[in-house]
Amino acid sequence: MKKMKERGQSDPQKLGDFKALTSWPSNPWQFQGTNTIIVAAFTMATALLLLSLCGGVSAATPVLTVHDYPSGMTKTEEGGFGWQVWHRNGTACPHGTVPVQRVEAEAELSQGKYGPLIPDAAERATKGHQARFVEADLPIYGTRATLNVWNPVVESGDDFSLAQIWVTSGNYKNNDLNTIETGWQVYPNKYGDRQARLFTYWTIDAYISSGCYNHYCKGFVHVNRHVVLGGAIIGTSTFGGDQFDITLQIWKDPLSGHWWLGMGLTVVPIGYWPVELFTTLSAHASKVQWGGEVLYMNSTGLSNITQMGSGAFPGKGFRKAAYVCNMQIAEKNRSLLPPLDFQLGATQPDSYTAAKTHTRGPSGCGDHFYYGGPGPLRSSSFRSDPLAILFLFLGVYVVV
Repeated sequence: MKKMKERGQSDPQKLGDFKALTSWPSNPWQFQGTNTIIVAAFTMATALLLLSLCGGVSAATPVLTVHDYPSGMTKTEEGGFGWQVWHRNGTACPHGTVPVQRVEAEAELSQGKYGPLIPDAAERATKGHQARFVEADLPIYGTRATLNVWNPVVESGDDFSLAQIWVTSGNYKNNDLNTIETGWQVYPNKYGDRQARLFTYWTIDAYISSGCYNHYCKGFVHVNRHVVLGGAIIGTSTFGGDQFDITLQIWKDPLSGHWWLGMGLTVVPIGYWPVELFTTLSAHASKVQWGGEVLYMNSTGLSNITQMGSGAFPGKGFRKAAYVCNMQIAEKNRSLLPPLDFQLGATQPDSYTAAKTHTRGPSGCGDHFYYGGPGPLRSSSFRSDPLAILFLFLGVYVVV
């Protein structure tokens, strides 16, 4: 997580940082980008529902072995205390253990990304992606992007608002869509509050029955004793004020085949999804996406507000609209490079929009786009029967 500055201004104030975990080899992977400070925390308000505990290994993950670390990287001590409330007293999980949220309600464990009430919502929304950039028939082995962090208004507990990166392969027609997703999310009924939280998600059957958030089911193997999946991000942007963002990265290890999650310029590994989990993603990805997503269920029939990003339209620009920048993709040589170009798509432009820009923006961000909006207005059209809608505004890079 880092505090952003406009071009030409002095360096941003750092809230905390990871010490360099390792140097990344120039070959086969080459990563470039801005330094990132990760800031996350649990709050006392959520302690009654979610509890961060240190365990040997979560029961939701396979047993770790010594070789479970990205190839080409040396396992060394992570640093950087003070960016999560649970270890602000200077402690962290003991070596050999990792922090895992324990969810009291067992029903949560079986819920998919979009909840149990709307099984076809994901298909209806994501089939409507219009943003595409098509290049040669090359496999994709990873992606990286910097996501501006906000705390959008999500009035209904059933709704969510997020910014994330997707790595996907397969399709809905065959029910073999595999996805790996990570970003920040406001989801009241999932976490018990309305704070922006770091999250991960995966599925192998187009969101039908497989996969889950964070550690809610077996899958993701957590290796970092300082980072909590589901931890609240306390460094969030303010309208017209300080801006914060988080750089996230997903890549496929060339030796083990596992899909790894990392953060920041120093590529601090958080954990991995074992290659054995996947079908269409087992060899490589065919598409990566970056952007925002909103679930608007209107379960109460009261036309609740669900903002995306900052809640402002992209035309407001830097410090007022949410941005995604530093988009990069790893292809045949496994080096992360910016896409030659990309287009933006929106499924509900009256409520949320997106705009690409080369104008002044976050320092070091290069080409970037703004996205978001206030959501549906409080009108009679949203006060009838409960409705489930997904709105997505993102850049998409597709290999065909």
